[in-house]
Amino acid sequence: MNRRSHLALLPVLILLVAGQTLAQEDVLGSAGLGRLMRPLDARARGMGGAAVALHGGNLSAVNPASLARVSLPGLWLTLMPESRTVRGDVLRGDIETADFPLGRLAIPFGERWVLGVAFGSFLDQDWSVEFMDTLRLASEDIPFIETRSSDGGVSQLRFELAGVLSAHWALGVSALHYTGEVRRSVEREFPSPFVTYRSATAIQYQGWGLALGAEYQPIREMILGAVASWGPGLEVRNDSTGGKLDLDLPLSLQLGGSWQLTPDFVAALALGWEGWSVLDAELPEPGSSDVWRVGTGVEFRALSGPTSALFVRLGGSLERKPFRLGSGAPWERAVGLGIGAHLREGRGRLDAAVEFGRRADRSKHGVEESFRRLTFSMAVFTQ
Repeated sequence: MNRRSHLALLPVLILLVAGQTLAQEDVLGSAGLGRLMRPLDARARGMGGAAVALHGGNLSAVNPASLARVSLPGLWLTLMPESRTVRGDVLRGDIETADFPLGRLAIPFGERWVLGVAFGSFLDQDWSVEFMDTLRLASEDIPFIETRSSDGGVSQLRFELAGVLSAHWALGVSALHYTGEVRRSVEREFPSPFVTYRSATAIQYQGWGLALGAEYQPIREMILGAVASWGPGLEVRNDSTGGKLDLDLPLSLQLGGSWQLTPDFVAALALGWEGWSVLDAELPEPGSSDVWRVGTGVEFRALSGPTSALFVRLGGSLERKPFRLGSGAPWERAVGLGIGAHLREGRGRLDAAVEFGRRADRSKHGVEESFRRLTFSMAVFTQ
């Protein structure tokens, strides 16, 4: 779920020639089906996104089996503001966005089972581009400014069930419902006395998927996890034309683990692959590629009291994005710092993380981004 909060693009080079781009927001978000988002909480963000298997309560909606370790009813929410600086061949821009990538509810029942519902981001398609061109008529040439924009995206609703099968094993399953709307608009502004041209269309997305997860705890200090997800298809429907397209959803595999090296120190690692190249033939050029992802991080308990504790985190991640731009798929590289507090013996949690990173390569993709991503999470558990 995404909300664009502010836009302040400052082009440093504007050439008044036909077809010259003036300003562009989120070049990477306009490629393919948009920006691929992950439903992560601030703790995982501060540890490099290593959210497949985490000691100390894994609140990210990545591995449904992690829900089995929730012993009290709880609700948690995440907010993720991001600042980006875009540099292209003829432009420079600053972008501010704010996402709500995760909301999750967990209700334990019986002695071994937990029900959950989660709402998270999946594909973000907020972008806009503005350029100058000229309409050439027999009698005269008429300059105009054209603005094309996209607002919306695809979210995921997860219905989860997890259970502890033994002292070593926990399993979980999530039914995934993908839904969303994207509104595309075109505005062509002519000088007076000509009338401004406007058009708009709405694109609807609907689909289902399934995620299966497992956690294995061979010893008390170690948790290993695996997740596989897949969907039969994503239906894309244009409300204006009535056209419909069915897209395959990729198979996704993720592996990870965490190791509590001391009572106050945890290290985590996660690897991921998503087969987005299955869409390569169905998307316009330059198409799509498989996602590869690695993330690692550590957590250190800095302070502790009778009913509270303070944690410090450090992590890093490397991820190839699914939709190609220019000569290939861009990579994202990030390092993160995090802090977290457990209150009232863990019944309240406040977490924050900041990540600094870069996306794409100007020499290969014609554009690159540097970003600062903040993540804030709050969780409350009751008796």
